[in-house]
Amino acid sequence: MRNNKVFLSSLILFASSGAWGHGLISDPPARNWFCGASTKPDTAEPGSACAQAFADDFTSGYSFMSVLTHDVGRAGVTPLPDNVCGFDSETWQGGATPWDSAIDWPTNPMSAGEQTFTWNISWGPHFDDTEEFRYWITKPGFDFQVGQPLSWNDFESEAFCVLEYDDSNPNANPDIVPDKGNALFHTSCDVPERSGRHVIYGEWGRNEFTYERFHGCVDVSFDGGSGNIPVVADISATPSSGTFAGAGSISFDGSGSQGDNLSYSWSLSADNDSLYSLSTTSGDNTVLTLSEPDAQQTVTVNLQVNNADATSTTSVDIVHVPAAGANWEDLGALSETSQSLSAGDAVSLRLVENSGTDVYLPEQSLILDANNAGANDWPYALAQAVNDENSDVQVGVLNSDGDVVAMQSATDNRVYVQTPSNYTSAFLQLDTASSSSSSSSTSSASSSNSSVPAGTQCNWYGTTTPLCSNSNDGWGYEDNQSCVGANTCAAQPAPYGIIGGSSSSSSSSVASSSSSSTSGTGEVNCEYETQNAWGSGFTANITLTNEGSSAVNGWSVQWQYSNPVSITNSWEADVTGNGPFTASDIGRNSTINPGQSVSFGFQGSGSAETVSVTGDICQ
Repeated sequence: MRNNKVFLSSLILFASSGAWGHGLISDPPARNWFCGASTKPDTAEPGSACAQAFADDFTSGYSFMSVLTHDVGRAGVTPLPDNVCGFDSETWQGGATPWDSAIDWPTNPMSAGEQTFTWNISWGPHFDDTEEFRYWITKPGFDFQVGQPLSWNDFESEAFCVLEYDDSNPNANPDIVPDKGNALFHTSCDVPERSGRHVIYGEWGRNEFTYERFHGCVDVSFDGGSGNIPVVADISATPSSGTFAGAGSISFDGSGSQGDNLSYSWSLSADNDSLYSLSTTSGDNTVLTLSEPDAQQTVTVNLQVNNADATSTTSVDIVHVPAAGANWEDLGALSETSQSLSAGDAVSLRLVENSGTDVYLPEQSLILDANNAGANDWPYALAQAVNDENSDVQVGVLNSDGDVVAMQSATDNRVYVQTPSNYTSAFLQLDTASSSSSSSSTSSASSSNSSVPAGTQCNWYGTTTPLCSNSNDGWGYEDNQSCVGANTCAAQPAPYGIIGGSSSSSSSSVASSSSSSTSGTGEVNCEYETQNAWGSGFTANITLTNEGSSAVNGWSVQWQYSNPVSITNSWEADVTGNGPFTASDIGRNSTINPGQSVSFGFQGSGSAETVSVTGDICQ
């Protein structure tokens, strides 16, 4: 059985979509959609709004989805951060993002009354732990001034729209429509009366398991008020799949592009462009004709729209495969960047299921050595490791026989899943040996907190964060600041983990500091808890709390249901059997020190019930 685990931090170095983070407001376009998703730093016209936004932080413009914090947002944080649109996002280690720039941002036409705000969460869809959406608007007398940054005093103190969501009953709130096939949330709100130019600030919040919250600003102009309508290129394709098999045609529609008096220019690029032709290079529509390829290749269709004031470009990549490969769905490139890694680095593939659950392949991360850490070598080694372990997920290049073959190439390998697929996206995860072998980041974090008692803070992937007092698992919010549970903190790879006082240890050194190994003490409280239930299935957690005086090293527990139940996936434990079920540690969580807890979870098919957990370690 594969071990699924909840992904709690932005460890992803390269993503199949080329991005970090998770999502942003795409309609009406927020600042980071207009400048970032649509217009990249290298395509911004000199002197344009986007060029001005990226002027002081060019690189961050490529991380347009990462306006992310671990907190409860404007409704609960005290004091509020200095910057509104990015909420002093952790991605930039606090401070202003490009979308906090005090420039003349393009505006979207807006009217009072019911309006729809769409969040695009394609870069790591998480529907199952979404909790709420909130929106605030600037006060009636707001006066937008170029050069004057937004402040919280510019906005109403209360949100004009608060929408709650529970994925176990996705239709309960009619004002939230989850569009899982397209990785979108459509939210409907009653926008207050305003005139002229204003700003709407929005948040998408996930629940207590991560307390991830995403922030963004939408510039609007009410009823023909001042402000220019932004030029934003947009393409819709029919059929919409990113993979096309064999010969045929694809229609492209650019009429959804935003702006006045637009002109359109279409172009294409491919390794073998003789296989492709466009019906027209002007106008808001065109048709791409594709001939049968001998092997997989990518064809890119580009659209540039412009008027007298601005230009915007966008593109669509179509992975064109032989007809024999029609039973594979392409989730994107394993890596879009050529980069050599180091011996000791650990790489793995993270896939996101339709439910938002993460699956990691291979089950044990691939540890690189001097022979396979080169830019062309590690993608090949990782592809082989994934392919050897699975049949429904393969990494490589699709040949004319419909087989996926791993390639010794930095950027050619792609992630394929057999159709019909339960996966929505794939990402590459990298844990570097330089951070694991060096204690500098951990030592500096602990030295700056030398007065803090041991075990009260967490080195969360390089950021020092308090440990929660009231919860051992997930993220929380206590004493007007975000915090992380001890178990969640300790689950990180070295050198990260629990720190404080004289201790600069990571999760692995915390485990190794135990005085003895006493499996079978019978002093562990083994607790079963149902997390969610929906009639035909459920998710549950089992928490093992060591209430004894010595450490447990290595554990295994069992449980059994009175009704037929099958377990479809699990995380943080190796789950086997079927009535009774047995769960055992996965190595890095094998040690339970006195006073500490270890939790694991699973998803079951059948009726939920609360059962007893037994084992030699259990009380």
